[in-house]
Parts: sequence; C-alpha cells; structure tokens
Amino acid sequence: MKIRIIIPVAVSIILTAFMIWKLSANKEEMEKKLKQSTVVNMTIPVIVEKPELLRLQNNLSLHGSIIPDNEILILSKAQGTITRKYKRMGDSVKKGDLIVQIENEVLKKALVSTRADYEKKANDVQRYESLQMQGAVAQQEVENGQLSLREVERRITELEDQIAHTTIVAPSSGIISKDFVEDGQWVTIGSEIAHIFSGNGLKLQVSITEADILKINKGEQVKVHLPSLNNESFSGVVYRVAPTANELHSYAVEIMLKSKDIRLKPGMYAIAFIESSKTSMPTITINRKSVVGGMKNPSVFIVKDGKAYKRSIRIGYYDNERLEVISGLALNDTVINSGQINLSDGIPVSILNRL
Repeated sequence: MKIRIIIPVAVSIILTAFMIWKLSANKEEMEKKLKQSTVVNMTIPVIVEKPELLRLQNNLSLHGSIIPDNEILILSKAQGTITRKYKRMGDSVKKGDLIVQIENEVLKKALVSTRADYEKKANDVQRYESLQMQGAVAQQEVENGQLSLREVERRITELEDQIAHTTIVAPSSGIISKDFVEDGQWVTIGSEIAHIFSGNGLKLQVSITEADILKINKGEQVKVHLPSLNNESFSGVVYRVAPTANELHSYAVEIMLKSKDIRLKPGMYAIAFIESSKTSMPTITINRKSVVGGMKNPSVFIVKDGKAYKRSIRIGYYDNERLEVISGLALNDTVINSGQINLSDGIPVSILNRL
C-alpha cells in the first residue's frame, strides 16, 4: 500500500522538476534572443564614401540686394509746419527743384521789422559820426551806435538763413526713393524729409565671411544673376571691400553693375558669382554632406571595424558640393556622409552602399 502511494508522489515530483527546468531553459533562450535583437536594433544604417584626391575651383557665390550708387538723405534745417509738399516717392527731380515748403510768414515779418530797425540805426550812427566830428557827442556814443548796428545786421543774416532753410530743395538730380512728411505736419531741425537716389549707377551690396575674404579682390570681374529677371546675367566689378569685419565676422562688399538696364531697380535680390582662376593643389576632398558641427568646428564620422568614430578635421577651399581636408583624414578612410544624426563614438553601423 505504501509503495502505491510513493510511486505517484515520485512521478509528480519528477514532472514538477522537469517543468521548472524547461521553463528556466525557455527563459534563458528568450533573454538570449532579446539581447541579440537589441544588438541588431542598435546598428545604425549609414551611407559612406571614400575621400578623393582632387583640385577644387576657388569660386564664390554671394547673395545681396541692389542699392543705388549714391543715396542722399535730406534733413530739415528749420522747424515749423509743412505748408506744401511738392514731390513724392518715385518723382524725378532736378538739382534745385522744390520738394517741401515750411511755413515762414512769421520769419518774413520779423525780417521786415529788423531791416527797418537796421535803417533807423544806420541813420543814427551816421548822425552820431557827423556830430562827433563837430565835438557834439562823445566817441563812446558813436561806438555804442556802431555796435548796435552790427548786432541788427547779424540778426538780419540769421533771419535770411532761417527763411532760406524753410524752402527745401533737391541737392542733386535723381529720383525720390522715400518721403517722410505730409502737408500740415510739424517738423523740427534734423527731421527726415526725403531720400534721393542720385546718379545713374547701381551696385550690389553683399557680405562675405572671414573664411572667404582673401578670395576676393577689388577690380575683380563678377557675374550677377537676378532671379526676378529669370536669372538673367549682368556684368559687374568688385568696387569696394570693407577693411574691417562687423560683429558677425563678415565683411561688406560692393559690386558696381556695368549695365544701365532700366529693369534693374534698387532693392532687387541678386546673386554674384565670382569665378576665380585660382585652384587648390591636389588634396583630399569629401562631400560637404559628410561634415558635422558646422564649418567653424568641422568633424566627420569614419567607419572602423564596423563602428562609427568621430574625428575632427581642418578644411581649406570648398565649393557647393565638396571641400578639401587639410588634416584629419586619409585616402583610405571610410567617411559617413548620410545617417550621422544618430551617431556617437563606438556605435555599430551597417553600410548600405558599396564602394
């Protein structure tokens, strides 16, 4: 009877032990597969290239706006109310044309009164001088009269200047590009009245980085393309290069346009292409897409033993597609040019393209 009871118990224990062993084995297998899956998922797909030994053409493309060769700012030299505005934005003017008239009736009345006072004092001085010659008046009285006459004379000159300043005229021929006042408006000394584009010349104003400043020279020939005119090309010449950089470490450059085409207008967006005869020596070059960190602190990712590693480089000439690497790379390096966004040192990668 005892034997019959022991056998089922033993069988139950054996089955339980087998099930525990099986479950443990299954867990180990699942963990192993999970680890393998994690490793596979951490492999980043990338596209690579091999550096090439090339000569790069040292060309530049600079973007900017067309401005007039000479823009004159007209400021008021008087204060008062605008009684009439004769010219507006877009109007052509000749030198001396009336642009704005400022109220001056009070000044004119003051001038009439002061001139009358001058005549009276001039007669007084003449009489004192005659009497002084006769010994009827003292020399001091004559001198006081002469001093008073000169003061009135100075006042007349001031009033004449003030009246002249109320009539604002064009200082040169051109086109009014902006106007800032209207009839009835009060202006003070120094108020902006208008801007005049003077002369027939137009120029393109662009900025150039400190990395490119040595690639451009005054007098260099330029091709200027205007997108608004179906990318039509116009000839130009580098007219002025700023000697110092601004706070953004860029230099202002002015390119004089040779064309007098009436379709060219100030404010138009344009692109200047400067084709340099200079080329770099044969050197290691890579695709610009390979660079991470920008052009100031450039670096690239290379593939070594199936993993990505970041490497700093120093660059030289570059164009729209490629750049030369002065140091940091060798021709036999494998450089990643797509897929860098998720990379860091030591991450496994899988190469999608064949070299």
